[in-house]
Amino acid sequence: MLEHVSPSSGLLSALAVFLLVSLLTRVLNRASSRFGLRATNPSHLKVSISEVLRNRLPGRIFHFHLECAKSILPRGQSSWEVHIPFTSTMHLTVSPENVKHVLVDRFSNYPKGPSWRKAFRDLLGDGIFNADGMSWKKQRKVASYEFSAKTLKTFMFSTFVTHVTKSLDVLRSANLAEPFDVQELMARYTLESIGIIGFGVSLGAFSSSGASISSSFGDAFNSATGRTADRFIDPTWPIKRALGVGTEKELARSVKIVRDFATKVIEERREAVASGDADLKDLPDLLSRFMAKEKGSEEGGEFEFTNEELYYIIINFVLAGRDTTANSLTWTLWELAKGSNAGCVDRIREEAAALRKELGLGAGEITHDLVARSTYLKAVIQESLRLHPPVPVDIKECLADDVLPDGTEVRAGDRVMFLSWAMARMKIQWGADADDFKPSRFITPDGAFKPPEATKLPIFLAGPRLCLGKDMAMISSTAMLTLLLEQFDVSGGEAVEYKYEIGLTIWAAEGMPLRLKARK
Repeated sequence: MLEHVSPSSGLLSALAVFLLVSLLTRVLNRASSRFGLRATNPSHLKVSISEVLRNRLPGRIFHFHLECAKSILPRGQSSWEVHIPFTSTMHLTVSPENVKHVLVDRFSNYPKGPSWRKAFRDLLGDGIFNADGMSWKKQRKVASYEFSAKTLKTFMFSTFVTHVTKSLDVLRSANLAEPFDVQELMARYTLESIGIIGFGVSLGAFSSSGASISSSFGDAFNSATGRTADRFIDPTWPIKRALGVGTEKELARSVKIVRDFATKVIEERREAVASGDADLKDLPDLLSRFMAKEKGSEEGGEFEFTNEELYYIIINFVLAGRDTTANSLTWTLWELAKGSNAGCVDRIREEAAALRKELGLGAGEITHDLVARSTYLKAVIQESLRLHPPVPVDIKECLADDVLPDGTEVRAGDRVMFLSWAMARMKIQWGADADDFKPSRFITPDGAFKPPEATKLPIFLAGPRLCLGKDMAMISSTAMLTLLLEQFDVSGGEAVEYKYEIGLTIWAAEGMPLRLKARK
C-alpha cells in the first residue's frame, strides 16, 4: 500500500534554527538598511521570517498569505515583502498584471534563478522544471513533440483508462462500510500511470507482489519534495547538507532511493536497445522518446543526453504528472462529496450519459472523444483547480532591476513569488462568490467550456513556460472522474477538515477519507 509521507516534519528542523535565525535577522536588517534594500518600497507591508515560521503549519500558511493580501488591498497595493536572512528580498504578489509581467512580458528577466536551482538541484538537477537557458529550451523542444494530440489520444489516454479500471477494482474489493482514503488511491493511480508514460515500466502500485516498488519510490519521492520545500525557509540548509544531518540527511536518503530505481531503468533500456531486444521507434514512453532524439538513434536525431540528463528529465516529469494530478483529483472529490454540491455530480452523470448516447457508447465505455467533449466536468475540474491549485505558489528571480506593474521596485537578485491559492480568493478578481465552488463560472452563455486567462490563475504558469502537460492532466482527471462517479456515489466531504500539507504541492494533510457506495 502506497503511503503518503507528510513533509511537515521538516518544520521541526526549521524551528530548531529559529533562535539563530531571529538573532541574525536583526544584524541582517541593519545591513539591509545600509545597502538600501528596505528603502526600495518603503510603503509596502514587511513580513518577518519569524511571522512566516509561526504560520508555516499544515493548513495555515496559505491562509496567512490571504490575510496579508486582504490587509494591503485597501491601500491599493497587491504586493508585500519577506526578508529571509542571508537571502535576497522576496516580493509576494496576488496581482495578475504582475504575473503577466513576470511570466510573459519580461520572461527573459525572470528565470528560475540560481537560488531556486540550487535548492532543487539534488532532486531535479537540470531537468526541465529546474533549468534555464539552452538546457531548458532543448528539453522543451523534445518534450513538445511528445505531448502531441496524437500521443494524448492514443498512448496516454489508453494508459489512463487502464489504470482507472484498476483503481475502481480496488474500490470494489475494499471495505466501503468505513470511509476510504481516496487520496491514497489517486496517488497510486497517477504514480502507476506516470511510471508507464515516463519510464515504460510498472511501479507495481496495483500489484500486491510489487507494492514495495511503488511504496519505496513513491514515499521516497514524497519525502524528497517535502524536504526540498523546507530549504526555502531554512537558511542553514547548506550547512546541514554539508554535515549530513537533520532534514538534509533525510533528503539525501530519499533522493538515493529515487535515483537508484530510475538509473537502473535507464541502464536496462540502454542495454536492451544495444542488444537489439528493444527498438526505440516502437516505444512510446518519454524516456524512450528522449533517447530516440539522440544523435544517431533515429533519423532526425539532433541531441545527446547522458544517463544523468535522462534521469533528471524523467524525474521532472514524474513530479509534474504524478503529484499535481493526484492533488487535483483528491480535492475535486472532496468538493463533490459535499451535500451542497450534489447537483454537480448529477450534472456530470447526465452529461456523460448524453455523450454516450450521441457517440453510440454503452454504459461504462469511455473514449477520448467523450472525455474531450465533457464540457461541464472540465468546468468542475477547473473550479477545483482554482480553489485548490496543486502548485499553490511559484517563484522567479529577477536578473536586472525592474518595476512591476503595481509599482513594486524589484532589484537584481530579488525574487518574485506569485500566490495562486490566494489569487483564487480575491473578490476583486472573481466576484463576491470567490470562496464558493461554482463550476458555472467557466461555462460560457452558449454552453462552452472556457478556462481563465493563464495569468489570472497561473496554476499551469503562462507564457513560454506554459505547462506542456496541461491537456494530459485534464484527460487523466476527466477519465477518472467520469467512470468513478458513474459507478460510485461519494459523500462525507463535510466531515473532512480542509487541511493541507506544506510542500511543493497541496496534498491533504491527513488523507482524504470519504464515503463511497457502489451504484447499481
